[in-house]
Amino acid sequence: MPLSASDKLAIIELSNMQMRSLDNHDVDSWLGAWVPDGKFIATYGTFVGHDAIREFIDGHIAAGKEDGARHLMTNYTVDGDGETATATCTVTKLQVVEPPFIIATGIYTDVLVRTEAGWKFQSRQLDIDPGVFARAEAAAAVQQ
Repeated sequence: MPLSASDKLAIIELSNMQMRSLDNHDVDSWLGAWVPDGKFIATYGTFVGHDAIREFIDGHIAAGKEDGARHLMTNYTVDGDGETATATCTVTKLQVVEPPFIIATGIYTDVLVRTEAGWKFQSRQLDIDPGVFARAEAAAAVQQ
């Protein structure tokens, strides 16, 4: 059975809520979007389970990498069978405290499962677009 419109909306809201939690440095809400043995895959590494994911995001926030950031999530596609789903979306990370600029862009590819508490991420993969790394390399070259 294909996903209902309300399932698709719930999945999109989960993704948006998670990014709002990150913007607010609310680690508990951000982490609550995953099942306990969920997996976060990113340029920074692969983190499996709530403890490993929490350790990563706590360090990421402590390093200031989310200071002044706002994430915009767009271009969703969601498909599934009612108990599992896949979703993709585009993310644009903006700096909004300093004069605004785009920090990074990328694509999230998600696998979700229906739980008693609603939809949760089984895995969430972030593929950051290469332009952010090219910009960082160019900035580093100027400083040398």
